[in-house]
Amino acid sequence: MSEQNEIKLTEEMLAKAAAAGAKELERPRAIAVRYDAERVRLVIELVSGAMLDIPMPMTERLANASERERSVMALAPFGLGIHWPLIDEDLYVPRLVERYTASLQQAA
Repeated sequence: MSEQNEIKLTEEMLAKAAAAGAKELERPRAIAVRYDAERVRLVIELVSGAMLDIPMPMTERLANASERERSVMALAPFGLGIHWPLIDEDLYVPRLVERYTASLQQAA
């Protein structure tokens, strides 16, 4: 590898990256997720022990997906995302929690 392409990491850069990673892990994270096809809802169990039972977010891909495609999902590393491999769709768990809690506050 030529010297022009080398990236030199400093202790400061590593410390900033570690701090950013630690902050990301403070966000809501999932430990389990499932699709309830009968009710068209997404059920997410969070690390905190809370359960979210929310309407399936209907992105274009999820709206056009079959029940089978919606039901095949996996959690991203650290539980920060939900991935639907059959339709190549991803949702960010902290954003889902934020939307859900905002809608509850508006309803109150």
